[in-house]
Amino acid sequence: MDEKKKIEKVFQKVSFAEAEEIDIAYYASIDWKESARNVEVMRKSIWKNEYAKGMEKIFRKSKLKEDHDDFE
Repeated sequence: MDEKKKIEKVFQKVSFAEAEEIDIAYYASIDWKESARNVEVMRKSIWKNEYAKGMEKIFRKSKLKEDHDDFE
């Protein structure tokens, strides 16, 4: 039951332009749900500090008679 799993490393050494073409082909081959999941993972890895803080709500209080758009 305690079998070790063997993972084979698969990689390919390519130029930047070839890597870009491979990325385009990959994202063209997946459906939109998987693409959205990938974007969410990337967003959370980039903005991890902001996700940890949570949502910040900003409230402004103004009176009905205040004219913010008046030009004199």
